[in-house]
Amino acid sequence: MEYGDKHILVLGAGASGIGASWVLAQVGAHVVLNDYKPMTLPTAEEKRLVAAGVNIITGRQDESLLDGVDCIVISPGISLDIPIVKAAQARGIDVVSEVELAYEVSKSPIVAVTGTNGKTTTTTLLTKVLEGSGKPVHVGGNIGDSLSEVAYSMPADGFLVAELSSYQLETIKHFRPIGAIMLNITPDHLARHKTMENYIAAKERIFENQLSTDYLVLNIDDPVVADMEHRAPSHILKISQKKAVENGAYYADGQCYIAKDGVAKFVIADEDIHIPGSHNIENILTVIALSHALGVPVETIHRIISEFHGVEHRLERVKTIDGITFYNDSKATNVDSVVKALESFDQQVILLAGGHDKMTLLEDFMELVKEKTKAVIFMGEAADRFETAAKEAGVKPIYRALSMKEAVEQGYKLAETGDIVLLSPACSSFDWYSCFEERGDDFKRCVHMLQEGGHH
Repeated sequence: MEYGDKHILVLGAGASGIGASWVLAQVGAHVVLNDYKPMTLPTAEEKRLVAAGVNIITGRQDESLLDGVDCIVISPGISLDIPIVKAAQARGIDVVSEVELAYEVSKSPIVAVTGTNGKTTTTTLLTKVLEGSGKPVHVGGNIGDSLSEVAYSMPADGFLVAELSSYQLETIKHFRPIGAIMLNITPDHLARHKTMENYIAAKERIFENQLSTDYLVLNIDDPVVADMEHRAPSHILKISQKKAVENGAYYADGQCYIAKDGVAKFVIADEDIHIPGSHNIENILTVIALSHALGVPVETIHRIISEFHGVEHRLERVKTIDGITFYNDSKATNVDSVVKALESFDQQVILLAGGHDKMTLLEDFMELVKEKTKAVIFMGEAADRFETAAKEAGVKPIYRALSMKEAVEQGYKLAETGDIVLLSPACSSFDWYSCFEERGDDFKRCVHMLQEGGHH
């Protein structure tokens, strides 16, 4: 769609909406940026938008905003079920995501990453590997800046790497990445998508506009993802930790290989990989498969993976005190992420979990918790439900904490030399914090306040 001279309503005045509004103004659209919350934008952002001719309306969201509107651009966190979106659809007004806008204004080809877990690590590593090819690479989407703003400013000869959630994929139209990665699918965000089928369908939109010359990396160890091969129009690259593949990347006997037409080439071995856990091998294999297909040499891929030490708030090693190591996994906002975290340690773990409850099933999860932990400390809104499920599974001992500081101090007291104290909440952070980063930073601050030798 051409946006010049069109009347566009942008919903959601976060980073995504602000970026989209500015870009639309640059391409000649008449823009209203709206948020139902009464809020003021950061001064610099407001000045920039007003100077570009954007009309900012906050604190109300009534149907009159739709009068004369040609198209609505929605920010990723906004539900399609809200009244103004329903009303727009009833009037036949186009509703598209900020990702669609990014695609329309980008001169660079787009490479996209989705899946339930591992997106940020994969996106970050993929960006670093593609940068190693010497081309300009920018990142946006779920992490980093507004995707449309990054896309608008990109030169034509680079790559735009986008980390995409199911929310962002729900409302695309023509969005077509030249390379896409599908990591895994587990139940998450079911409150938004109602059913697992809807959630899978939203994720699958990442490849619906791809051509047979575009690459799609599928993790075939995940049955839901493996099944997508039959529906994708793309050039398929497979990754597996269980078997060799003809085209893609696989892991065997502690080594990662790239395969093309059945011919395998060694890329990197365990001892040069510095991010723990088999889930990170999955992330690495997808990066190997796609970056190699996009022309990055094996030597470059090896060098950059061997220099990579992970992402903040994702199984991030904070500090070792008296032989007890503290890990910050605040980004683990669902049960499956915590399972992967627990499975990456051979040592005894003291688990700090809880927060704003996503209401996922806990039975299987608590069985693993029982097997892997020495003690659990629950906090936040989810603590009651988590404690009930833990007791039913026979997890013990169970403790409660009323603050992060209390949880960290308890964890330290319970631990012995060689143990791990792990913050991996299985919940979002919105009960006590504004975002998972703030929660992770608070955990790290509390860990750094502990005194050496103050143990037991």
